Amino acid sequence: MTLSRRTRRGYTLIEMLAVMAILVVLGGIAAPALRTFTRDSHVKAGGDTLRGRIADARANAIEDNRPYRLSISPDGTKIRVSVDDPMSVAATEDSDEPTVIESELPKDVTIVRDEDALGPATTDDAGWIKVATFLPNGTCKEDSALLEVREPGSKPLLVRIRGLTATATISTGSLGGAKK
Repeated sequence: MTLSRRTRRGYTLIEMLAVMAILVVLGGIAAPALRTFTRDSHVKAGGDTLRGRIADARANAIEDNRPYRLSISPDGTKIRVSVDDPMSVAATEDSDEPTVIESELPKDVTIVRDEDALGPATTDDAGWIKVATFLPNGTCKEDSALLEVREPGSKPLLVRIRGLTATATISTGSLGGAKK
């Protein structure tokens, strides 16, 4: 007679606990890197939103043949595109209502304007802070507008609006480092 030994398949509790401990340690190492990555993506999303509203303001100014204003909320969390002076445009039967676009930035992302380049902040009746005025000829009234998109714990982005072309460029840096 031969004795056959039965082998069991599977893992022991000790082996399972060892694997779980390794996964917890790896997760603890990876979590801070992932948090930093998502923060940077929020700032980039805010910069892209701002650049999109700049393009909208320029396009609406050209299409409607009237100046459009790009504004930010007093807390810097919202962007608005609207007609620069709605009272200067006489309403007629065939004229369309002017376009108004409002966008909210991702959570904790704010926009700060460069006081040196733009001068003291001016607000409209609703409290929006004027950043730039886009003219019907495709230019920007302000020669060079500089804005900073920031979030605590992340590298800020600089958005520069060129006066001649009314286009926006995005670069990394802060307002303090951009001043020459």
